[in-house]
Amino acid sequence: MKMRFQSLMIPIGMSLLLGSCYEDKGNYDYHEINDIVITTSEYSYTTPKEGMTNTVVISPTITQTITTGTENLAYEWKRQTGTLSWEVVGHDPTYTLTVTSSDTQPIVLRLAVTDTTLDIITYEEITVKPIFKFNQSWFLLQNVDGQAVLGCVDGEGYAREMTTDVYKRETGSSLIGSPVGLGMHNFLRTTAVTELNPNYEILLGVFTSNQEPYILKGATLENHNYNYWRLLYEKKVKGNLTGNPQIMKGNRKNFTIVDNGKLWYALPDELALMYPIELSDKLGGGDNYEVKGIGFASTSHCLIYDGRGNRFLSYANTALGEGYNTRKSIANGAGSQDDRYLDENDVNRSAKIESIEAGSVPNAFNPETDVPGGFVLDYMGCASGDHNLTIMAIGHVGQQISVFEFCPDALTNIYIENMAVCNAKWEVTGKGTPTVGTDGKWQVTTSSYFERMFFYAAGNTIYRVDLTQATPAVEVVYETDPEEGAIKMMKLKSDNEDIAYDVNSSSEAVSTKEIIRHLGVLQEDGDGNATLVEIHLTAAGEVEINAETKEPVIYKFNGGFKNVVDMLFSFRDEI
Repeated sequence: MKMRFQSLMIPIGMSLLLGSCYEDKGNYDYHEINDIVITTSEYSYTTPKEGMTNTVVISPTITQTITTGTENLAYEWKRQTGTLSWEVVGHDPTYTLTVTSSDTQPIVLRLAVTDTTLDIITYEEITVKPIFKFNQSWFLLQNVDGQAVLGCVDGEGYAREMTTDVYKRETGSSLIGSPVGLGMHNFLRTTAVTELNPNYEILLGVFTSNQEPYILKGATLENHNYNYWRLLYEKKVKGNLTGNPQIMKGNRKNFTIVDNGKLWYALPDELALMYPIELSDKLGGGDNYEVKGIGFASTSHCLIYDGRGNRFLSYANTALGEGYNTRKSIANGAGSQDDRYLDENDVNRSAKIESIEAGSVPNAFNPETDVPGGFVLDYMGCASGDHNLTIMAIGHVGQQISVFEFCPDALTNIYIENMAVCNAKWEVTGKGTPTVGTDGKWQVTTSSYFERMFFYAAGNTIYRVDLTQATPAVEVVYETDPEEGAIKMMKLKSDNEDIAYDVNSSSEAVSTKEIIRHLGVLQEDGDGNATLVEIHLTAAGEVEINAETKEPVIYKFNGGFKNVVDMLFSFRDEI
């Protein structure tokens, strides 16, 4: 971006006089302007480890149209520190940028070159883009001789890097304990909630039998400053340093962890200060519930499935701004503000788990009494219905599939006039013998990309269930190679959030990678050898066919992985 300014001041009275008395004699006197051109290259950086720094030398080429040399030039470098704030960082023709471990987003610099003779200023903005490892990666948690080992398939397309023990490669250490599961939050803010344009980093949870669950930086796999006890802060304050994480998931408006069945929640600021959530007085108060699944609305609002009560409930928090200063004081207080954290009357603790309210359209089912007995929840997350964001909860009783569709935004969005909060319920008879995990759950998944559709695995077959038809249709989508083993688990890369292309490129500013239609399938043979298969699906729920090669868009990766316990896809929101 180039801008050029020249100081010019003419008294108003004189300009009017000149305008009214001007005689065109044709003897013009032209003065050539010295045009300054700033030419830059593309610059990037890698985030260093904690306590270390990297440097990037920014050396633009500066030319002038009618002047040689540089004696007439002055320089000023500024670095953007906020949405509307800049800091002067240099006055030389080149600038050496120092990058620390806290730098995780594009760094914007502005160079002002002044022709001191003519008082002409030319500006150029330079964006130094971060290069991250694991910005598009499948992580696989393995059980190798009873020990947890974190593997990785990093990148996109066919040429990806496969690493059997990526944690040891990056940190030099091995994970402690046997494997339990994985969790992730892609949208932990690194900028204050008061900043208009948020920056994010990834939190990766690796859960083992070790006393303290691992909370890692998604870009380096180092331990994050926000360890498990800092996130679930009440455990630290009360000295209850026991962790049993079962779910860890977040989006731009919510961050949740389920520990031993109980919901912990943090609002979408940079503090990630979690509070344990209790039932409302109408529901009996206390923590007599057990969260088995969570689905996020488009606001700071989520629905949960309470396995103990066999019911669906609601949690919404509106204290983002009202309670921010309190949360900030607690987070930065080094223990001095812990009484405020424990204060039961604080606004940050005021939101409770409630019954799901009805909107303007009557509910199609009762979320607390219409769940069948013996129901096992297999999936709960974002989906799509009537072209609106919904939450779909899918489970089974015996061989019968029960599907519940919720539209929590119908409570707050005046434009959603045709959907109820508890909008629809289906009973589906599946085909095949569904794949059952060690937790008793079927392998079921969907996302907001698909209109009232979900997928489940049975043996070597992936089925699509289309709920838009009067009688739900169950069709085969893909059959895996039996020699590579049966399907063990299956997940889409994301249920709603996507990866945006370079936001600094105007031509691709709104383009996404559509990871919400990329299906990860893990096959495992009798010896525990695992193959990761990535299948790209169409909106119709069919395997995509490459327009040029006419081949299905399917990628297979066999990187020596064994006995995979859990898998998930880690991604940065912008590439």
